[in-house]
Amino acid sequence: MSLFKRKVNIVLIPKWIPIAIIILAIIGFADAVYLTVEHYNNVIPPCTTGGCETVLSSQYSQFFGLPVSLLGSIYYFFIALLVLIYLDTKKEIFLRIPFIASTIGFLCSAWFVFLMIFILKAFCQYCAISATTSLIIFIISMYSLWLSRYSSQQELV
Repeated sequence: MSLFKRKVNIVLIPKWIPIAIIILAIIGFADAVYLTVEHYNNVIPPCTTGGCETVLSSQYSQFFGLPVSLLGSIYYFFIALLVLIYLDTKKEIFLRIPFIASTIGFLCSAWFVFLMIFILKAFCQYCAISATTSLIIFIISMYSLWLSRYSSQQELV
């Protein structure tokens, strides 16, 4: 957990990382918004795997009456927004929050993939896109934190 407490040295984070996170967040946002719109239109989107209906109409597809895809849309929107604010202001907090939030997004995605594979025994390609996007954002975020910490330690030597 010390990775989250230590100040992120933004100078040490490669310029491609915020851009990659924004692109991934836009992909995740588009996927989640599509599923949210289809949910409210009472339509199951076309599925090449045959499991989308099972997953998207299961009891696990809603959280307190809201479609999980709506929560995903909000998550991806705020990740992209905060990183865009970081690019404009260069204030470390706007990069730290998405890095921390990516852990929550990853854990939620892992839970939903577990449910999809082992409980529902069905596969939804749209859910897999979101889970993959969330995983990559998490990996890039952890890499950035590690790089910042490792490089800071090297400067002390």
